[in-house]
Amino acid sequence: MEDIASLTLKRDLHYAKRGIGNCLISGITWGGDAVLLGYLLTRYPFNDVKTAVQASLIVACIHTGFSSIFILLYNWYTGKIKEFNRCLFSKMGLLIIISAVFSGPLAMSGYLIGINMAGVSYTAVITSCYPAVGTILAVIFLKEKLNKRTLIGILLCVIGAIATGYVAPTATIYPKFYLGILFAFIAALGWGLEGVLGAYAMDVVDPEIAISVRQTVSFFMYLFCVIPFIKGHEILSNSFTTPNMLTLILAGIVCSISYITFYLGLSKTGVGRAMALNITYPIWVIILEWLINGVHASPNLIIGCFIIVFGAILVSGNPKEMVKLREYEE
Repeated sequence: MEDIASLTLKRDLHYAKRGIGNCLISGITWGGDAVLLGYLLTRYPFNDVKTAVQASLIVACIHTGFSSIFILLYNWYTGKIKEFNRCLFSKMGLLIIISAVFSGPLAMSGYLIGINMAGVSYTAVITSCYPAVGTILAVIFLKEKLNKRTLIGILLCVIGAIATGYVAPTATIYPKFYLGILFAFIAALGWGLEGVLGAYAMDVVDPEIAISVRQTVSFFMYLFCVIPFIKGHEILSNSFTTPNMLTLILAGIVCSISYITFYLGLSKTGVGRAMALNITYPIWVIILEWLINGVHASPNLIIGCFIIVFGAILVSGNPKEMVKLREYEE
């Protein structure tokens, strides 16, 4: 008969394995979300090249709105909804609101514009270097020190980014390819800034509540600041066709699943392993684009993708430790 220590060890290992599963789902669903958004940007009224930037920002607005609704519903289902107002009007809530500026109007906008101008796969690959960007920002603003592994990871991300964008796809498909790559880097910068600010807040606030506040605040920033500024009310009103709404609702659900499973995984299996699995999303984008749309990735995209993902994993943590489950004392 097994003793209590052995049973406890089995339970904890099972818990860690579930965390790995959650984070893997997070990476796959974030890749799926990108493919859905890429498809949406080929549909009316988002496919006019003259309004590519406005259309991308409007898609980001509606997508964020649906995501915030689904995460609020999830928190209501889990009984955490009462924490929403408490977090929103606290000091930590203010920090999350500031990080929402970086993750929403800056990062998500850059992400959608990048997808529109450079394609889903290229944008996903470039934005996956956000852990390296966040680490550089932490060195600059938080005076953190770089070890050799992290420095190598950052250099690999730079090399991978150069390899990815060195050969552009056919100019007739993406005439503004390099501008799209620039916006993808802006997205990585936004998520890196969010990581520097949001990581501290999420040590105190329940992550699922923090995500809910972040998405809700981002949505209202789009609705009341970004949309009026770009004069996008006409495109916004034309967006509500049945096919578009079905795609946006599905993307909102997939996005919410990605966020929720990532933060569930964080608590179960650790930050380094969780981030390493989450940033595999460009690989899933390339696979899904091939399976669904029949798009064959170029050699430089595949090479750049694996270099950046490996570099980002090095930045996230020690790969030798990631392949092991958490050690528990018997």
